[in-house]
Amino acid sequence: MKKLFFLPVFLVLFLVEKANAQQSMFSVNYAVSQPTGNTADFINQTSGRGFAAEFHKFINRNIALGGEIGHVTLYKREINKVYTEGTASLSGVQYRYQQNYPIMLSGSYFAFTEGIVKPYGSLALGTVAHNRQIDMGVFESKETYWQFAIRPELGVLIAPSEYVGFKIGAKYYQSFAGGGLPGQSTLGLNFGIVFIR
Repeated sequence: MKKLFFLPVFLVLFLVEKANAQQSMFSVNYAVSQPTGNTADFINQTSGRGFAAEFHKFINRNIALGGEIGHVTLYKREINKVYTEGTASLSGVQYRYQQNYPIMLSGSYFAFTEGIVKPYGSLALGTVAHNRQIDMGVFESKETYWQFAIRPELGVLIAPSEYVGFKIGAKYYQSFAGGGLPGQSTLGLNFGIVFIR
């Protein structure tokens, strides 16, 4: 499992080292997430408990390669729910949690390279670890699922200075069924500060 976690990280570092360009960007983002699809069947509340860190290295004036890692916690309190495990069923108040950890490689295209406002589109591939937990009284169920995922993004980079900027991006994470868990999806909005080098 540790090899699966570190493989994308080393691949990002390798691609970044091979990309011969003059500029790179590192961003730290606050992430708001809205569960959709199968994820919303488990937890359907918007969450403001997330962050993402991204690195991009330009290979030419418009295209950058890089990666992202992040974390989002989804939470919901459910009243009068029945939880079944094996042949046992419990009824009561449930506390549901799902932590998502995306680890992805990405490619981004910047439509404009001049000016303060630079719209961009991005596509990322990688894995997402989903930690699912249900607490009910003294009983707890906890599972971790690793799934292949894809993540398109549309956003705007606002760079009022040569070295610092801000970004707003809308992301859609879609992971595919695996490990006994159906595919999961969330729609996210990221607000970040960007360090340009």
